Amino acid sequence: MKNLRPIPLAGLILGILILCIGVGLFCNCSSLVSSSPGIYTASLAGEPAFEGEMVIQDESSGVVPSRPELPVADFSAKKGAVTRFSVFFDGSLSEGSDLNYQWSFDDESILSSATPVKFYEGPVIGLVTLKVSNSFGSDSITKKLTVGKNGEVTVEQYDQREQIQKSPQNEPVPVIQEGNKTAPVNGVEADYLQKFFEGSQLLEQGNFAGAIDSFNESMRLNSSFSDAQYARGLAFFQLGYYNFYEFRGNDQFLLAVDDFSAVIKKDPENNGALIGRGAAWIYLGEYYSWRSYIANDSVFRYYEAGLRDFNKVLETDPDNIDALNGKAYASLVLGSGNPAKKSNSLLIDSAKKDAERSIRLNGENPRAHFILGLYYDHEGLYAAAIQEFSRAIELDPSEAWYFEWRGYEKLMKGDYADAIKDYSAAVSLKSRFAQAYNMRGATRAYLMNVNDRSPELSDFNQAIEINPSISDFYRNYALALANWKFWDKSLNEHAVDLLSRASELDPSDYRIFGDKAYLLTALNRNHEATENLIKFQQGSLTNEEKMMANDLLAYNNVEPWYSNTWG
Repeated sequence: MKNLRPIPLAGLILGILILCIGVGLFCNCSSLVSSSPGIYTASLAGEPAFEGEMVIQDESSGVVPSRPELPVADFSAKKGAVTRFSVFFDGSLSEGSDLNYQWSFDDESILSSATPVKFYEGPVIGLVTLKVSNSFGSDSITKKLTVGKNGEVTVEQYDQREQIQKSPQNEPVPVIQEGNKTAPVNGVEADYLQKFFEGSQLLEQGNFAGAIDSFNESMRLNSSFSDAQYARGLAFFQLGYYNFYEFRGNDQFLLAVDDFSAVIKKDPENNGALIGRGAAWIYLGEYYSWRSYIANDSVFRYYEAGLRDFNKVLETDPDNIDALNGKAYASLVLGSGNPAKKSNSLLIDSAKKDAERSIRLNGENPRAHFILGLYYDHEGLYAAAIQEFSRAIELDPSEAWYFEWRGYEKLMKGDYADAIKDYSAAVSLKSRFAQAYNMRGATRAYLMNVNDRSPELSDFNQAIEINPSISDFYRNYALALANWKFWDKSLNEHAVDLLSRASELDPSDYRIFGDKAYLLTALNRNHEATENLIKFQQGSLTNEEKMMANDLLAYNNVEPWYSNTWG
């Protein structure tokens, strides 16, 4: 929420977020289910064999026959971006020309791509064998694969390689057994799976637009392929998350909600889709709350919808850390309320407990530390908040929001120079991080460098250039100008114009009318000052704010002297 300041869930998360929403089982699809229970496998379409070529001429030509390039098998594996337990294998470490690939797994499935993807339902320890071959021979290597409870992937050497130096020149591509349902068996199936895996790899690389195009094509070729729709939802979410650094992305979050909802309609127990939709609801709430100081009920309904999705996951998987993190964040926002909505201490306490439970389940969990830091910020415990944000940064130094929030805690403690360092670190990670520029400018304003205020003004300008639809950027810019040279008429008039633009963008922020009233009074524009004071008084929510309005109205000879604090 705006009064809490925007919060990245992420993991409910780019390199961050998929940790939150890629959880759970991949959608059941007959073309992807192996014969062994508990494991999902998939492969690119079988690739044609490439024949190696050897230049052989008679001795009179002066050409020496080339030496055979014997293949050497090797591969790596890493956590995939499609589901929590997806694994991307990469056989490009193998040496040799025109290689054919054959991957063998414990469930007897066989894949034939250089870079296949395999989907598991949960943690697993098993053996993976890669055999590479060309016209000069073949080589194989077996490694031990471990997929941990949070999807982390490790591979270890398992046996000594066995190289076969002599093989038929036209060694056939391995024949995939008929019983292996992971193998495409016709052109249409090969096409839609090929596009799906292309999209999955583009998603892993951060090419969200390209991934969406590939998933669109996969769905066009097979409209009932839920896996592609689920993956497209992930891509829309990640694109929205990336755009949210600019306080944009609502269109992508809405599209993500549509895709995840379609998957959930077919499979109501799909936890990955439920977490993805819950996260998208949360960010829609963030998007709209930043455009309204006093959020109406419709904004809170986004968080409530997200909370319902996270709770549904926890009903069947109570140790799901991504659902716990999402629930903790939604509860914290709803419990904190806003200037017009009373806070709920029970929800706030619940948020703390969920974040702490998430950390107990997995201490290497940056999102949970981050959310716990937000709880301490809400309680005014800035040192504790800094400690949690610092731990989140240790675990994931690539997330700019962690630095931005730690900078805010340092600002609240009065450590302005250190706060500016954190905001600068955030900007270096995300060059169009609008809020980091805004807060760095606000922090620089506290330093009150009368001789040169250009750095802070430049920061406000940059924030407005990135997103000219956020009222806070104009308000902070205006107050910085007014505080710089309060005696300068032209600067104050410019500040009034900036405040007018801020109130146009967010009429619910009654504070802006109070700011304008003070500046207009200083400019001897008393009638306009009185009009704005009345609006401020009508919108104010605390007795202190109402008395401030009465004081200034009395100064402008509107209220009688005995109705103000001077009496």
